[in-house]
Amino acid sequence: MIRINFALVVLFGILSAGLLLESCNKNDNVEPFNDSGRTALDYAQECEAIFGPFPRFSCEDAILVPATKNGVPITNESWDPNDCDCPMAFGKPCETDYRVGRYTGLNSDGTENPDVVWLTNCRDGGLGVIGYKFSTGQTCFLSITDNGDPNNAPKPYENGYNDVWQSPSIVSADNCVNCHMASPFIHTPAVDQLMNPFNPSELLVPITGYEPYSVIGAEFKQPFTTNIQNSCTSCHRPQCTEHFQNYPLDELVMPAPFQNATDFDHSNISDVDRQAIRDWCNTLGL
Repeated sequence: MIRINFALVVLFGILSAGLLLESCNKNDNVEPFNDSGRTALDYAQECEAIFGPFPRFSCEDAILVPATKNGVPITNESWDPNDCDCPMAFGKPCETDYRVGRYTGLNSDGTENPDVVWLTNCRDGGLGVIGYKFSTGQTCFLSITDNGDPNNAPKPYENGYNDVWQSPSIVSADNCVNCHMASPFIHTPAVDQLMNPFNPSELLVPITGYEPYSVIGAEFKQPFTTNIQNSCTSCHRPQCTEHFQNYPLDELVMPAPFQNATDFDHSNISDVDRQAIRDWCNTLGL
């Protein structure tokens, strides 16, 4: 029987765990949760009504995630997590062209809205986007099509928007909340090498902690919640997944940016309470 691991996202954003922007079930044959027939533009309009106008997302704006071994940049990608200092949590652990971008939200007059943040994920020629509103926790998940140009994707109302961006039913079929269960932005040692270029004192990827979190769009499942009350959930929102393949999840429950993550052994902390969370995770059928 495959053991379902869990990670925990900590209260007040002190700790974080997991993975950024990766879908947990990339399978083109998966049936959408709710095939509404809505277009990508329909969904963009719903998101814009909450977040304001979209920025122009482009992987050319994204920042390269360092891929090194013993501090020296690697030139060859690898499936062996030991071949780089900070492997990705799943998929190919050592990549040389993985990029993450960040945009501040916009008001209708074009001024910045710091209550909204957008994160772009550029990997394997694709472009994924997460939008988040800090005050309400509302979240949008977006992705371009396989043939879309990640460096020149249109904004809503521009020609070809529905051709380049996936419909919400297609995006939702990737089961975003199976990995993004505890937080819209999940952190790995790889992505948390990056600091916000507009505020170098904070990480590029926001730590949202135990703040509100919900997903916009009837096509999407909402994040899973539990009424378990124990020593773990008193501070942490549970995260269930089998997909973090390259890092043991307990190593990721460390203060970002994860220095000395492997120096700590959490295996004997709150064993009974942790097992209660694993048992709950097993009931979800993820």
